[in-house]
Amino acid sequence: MSARRLPRLLLAGLLVVAAGLPLAGCAEVKTESAVGYEPAKVEPVKGADEDLKRVIMTAEGVARTGLETAVVTREGDHTVVPYAALLYGAEGDTFVYTSPAPRSYLRAPVEVDRIEGDRVLLTDGPTVGTEVVTVGATEVRGAELEIAGS
Repeated sequence: MSARRLPRLLLAGLLVVAAGLPLAGCAEVKTESAVGYEPAKVEPVKGADEDLKRVIMTAEGVARTGLETAVVTREGDHTVVPYAALLYGAEGDTFVYTSPAPRSYLRAPVEVDRIEGDRVLLTDGPTVGTEVVTVGATEVRGAELEIAGS
């Protein structure tokens, strides 16, 4: 074999190996803790619009989500929530998730007056002292909509 052909063969071999590497990561991996894992259950809210559902997270669901809350405050004529709590619906509606009880979450509509940095000043929304979800709100939304993997 000539010295000129050896680098070409090595390059061709490397390309074949490299082409197969992405396929090696395609196998489905299941861990024992993920089998049967349900992070939340969803239940209708009595007397409320049928679209409103209570999301009750398991302790493991809260831990895996890293879920955090903050308290609604008041500033002048406005109630204030952290910007991280604000979510937008498909029709442009705005809402937050309140936490009326431990690991229990309810969607609450809000009316935004303005956003100032990391604060949202509301003209309508949850009362002062109410806990709102700031980290993990999109996962709570996914659970409410019953989207698999949320």
